[in-house]
Amino acid sequence: MYQEYKAQGMELVDAYGQAKDVVADLSGHLGNFFKAHEQLEKHVHEEELKVKKSRDPELSVNQEAFNRIMAQKEMQRLETELRETLVYSAPRELGAIWTEFEAMRDRVKAERAEVQRQELHKQRVAQWRRDYIKRKIAEQMTLVIAVVFIILWFLWVMILLRMSHTFRGQSSLPSLWCVLC
Repeated sequence: MYQEYKAQGMELVDAYGQAKDVVADLSGHLGNFFKAHEQLEKHVHEEELKVKKSRDPELSVNQEAFNRIMAQKEMQRLETELRETLVYSAPRELGAIWTEFEAMRDRVKAERAEVQRQELHKQRVAQWRRDYIKRKIAEQMTLVIAVVFIILWFLWVMILLRMSHTFRGQSSLPSLWCVLC
């Protein structure tokens, strides 16, 4: 009886080891799939941004639209294939892996969106501060230039007044050195 239980125990250990190997193999392939899927999404997003910034004159609108649709269809096909594989072909030990995966993916996307929103907010605040500092410097420079202009204008008027008195003969020493004398 002992040997029979021992043999059954060894079969369970072997089955567990095989299941572990399957799960490890599956997670490795899934990791590669997700990397490729994310790179494809990133590439599509970069292409959209590039097209928004500068349009390629040789690429027609129809061709651009078709390329985008084909990339989206390919991503949908790959995701459908993965979902079907995980739902119908995954080992029992994984349970409802697709449902858990979708929930975790949504959570990770929400976390990343929050981080991206915070970074965007930080960039906007930094840009606002730079613009505010530039505006303040421009205001101060305008004030300094206005004050210097008014002082120079006042000195010029004083020189003209002094010179006009000199030409009338009211001053004995015509001198520009003493403007207010």
